[in-house]
Amino acid sequence: MEMPRSQIQRNESLKIPVGFRFYPTDQELVIHYLKRKVHSLQFPATVIPEFDIFQTNPWELPGDLWEKRYFFSKRKMNLNKCSVSAGCGYWKAIGKDKKIVAPGNNQTIAKKKSFIFYKGNCTKTRWVMHQYCLVGSLTTPFSTQKFTMPVGEWVVCCLFWRKKKGKNQFKKKRLMDLQVIMGNNISQIASPSCSSGITEISCDDLDQEASSDCIIFQPST
Repeated sequence: MEMPRSQIQRNESLKIPVGFRFYPTDQELVIHYLKRKVHSLQFPATVIPEFDIFQTNPWELPGDLWEKRYFFSKRKMNLNKCSVSAGCGYWKAIGKDKKIVAPGNNQTIAKKKSFIFYKGNCTKTRWVMHQYCLVGSLTTPFSTQKFTMPVGEWVVCCLFWRKKKGKNQFKKKRLMDLQVIMGNNISQIASPSCSSGITEISCDDLDQEASSDCIIFQPST
């Protein structure tokens, strides 16, 4: 069932000027919002509400389901587990954590963990969550090696519906790859057939698939 926009505008507390979208980079999200939240500092804009995202289903969270939604939530102490229960299902961790470094140096200031939502009957959905956790360095007395540990009780989460890539997108990417390799001779080669096999999903791949201007989906699947 396609959901009209008039029924999915459910959060009026955000203060974004008309015509603007909240589309921060990982560094901006961590430095200007998460870090300020942890240290109780003033935000540049009131755009991220507090919400316990693990108490409900992702399609029932406040905000515009057509856009990426951001929430401050209390950090789960058992987040290192492979899955975390939420609503009628659970969030399952995927891939490796991504380090977020401070601009100008390689110091890790946060970690980004990705999740996929599964319904209670182990049915995989296309709901994706990126969770950002502030971290600090720790050196033990008996070792010179530095370890990272979570800082503060707050995390910031980004949720969105990951749309499927169409065949035309796969073909276009293949043609662009061939054009880089073979230059102008690309016109002499027929379009390759696309492969449906996907071996690995990265955080960046999930973000790119969510950047479509229009997404039509069933929010409860």
